[in-house]
Amino acid sequence: MDIGLPGGLLRQYSLITPLCSRRRYVIAVKREEHGRGGSRWLHDSARVGQLFELSSPRNHFEVAPGDSPVLLLAGGIGITPIYSMYEQTRACGRPVHLHYWCRSQKHGLFLEALADRGDVTVHYAASAEESAGQFATVVQGLSKQTEIYCCGPQGMLDHLEQLGEDLNVMPRIHLERFQAAPASAASNNAFEVTLARSGTQVRVASGQTILDALRDAGADVMYSCEQGLCGACEVRVLEGCPDHRDTVCSAEEHDRRGTMIICCSSSQSARLVLDI
Repeated sequence: MDIGLPGGLLRQYSLITPLCSRRRYVIAVKREEHGRGGSRWLHDSARVGQLFELSSPRNHFEVAPGDSPVLLLAGGIGITPIYSMYEQTRACGRPVHLHYWCRSQKHGLFLEALADRGDVTVHYAASAEESAGQFATVVQGLSKQTEIYCCGPQGMLDHLEQLGEDLNVMPRIHLERFQAAPASAASNNAFEVTLARSGTQVRVASGQTILDALRDAGADVMYSCEQGLCGACEVRVLEGCPDHRDTVCSAEEHDRRGTMIICCSSSQSARLVLDI
């Protein structure tokens, strides 16, 4: 969900759905001293009774329907979306196990709610090296049907991707990132974008993002992180072949849904037609 903050800041936070209702949304925000400013403002300046502009909730990281076992892996603040996924999957009667890594009880979230549950394992690790060994043990030996969902620090996700390649389970791994993955080395030749609703044609220069080209042309488009993380600038692709470079979801999932993220992705074809 997008939250509009003073000064034009637009930030995304996961809804903790087990704590939400028709009358309230609940989020968890970790104060990041060296972040982009949103978490610091919410911790230091937000006040009871203050009004915020919110978007409708959207979900690019959901448990796919089915009855196969689900393994949920969370590190640090990554527990915020994973906790909701755990409660929902458990309520459906589907086999699920949650592994949660945090530095200590002081740094953990939802520990009281998760206590004494046989399908939850909490790991306390003071260092990335210590958690890496535990992480590998959890992932190894999984059944071929298990679907794996992970949210946490960049190093944790990179480690899981490497394990997935080594164990040949990458197609069953689903990730949500809080920071951008390394930039793609794919070429970015100039191409043309047609806005289907108005017929406007916009030239995207080599090295320029679609989002920047559309803004320069005066198009009214939604965006936020500009790193391919949040999904705010996702649009439907009507014609053409996108070059997906975001971490919102896989290229295969984008192609299945007919969408792309315009803040970072490019085009493999000379022309794209977008539902804008």
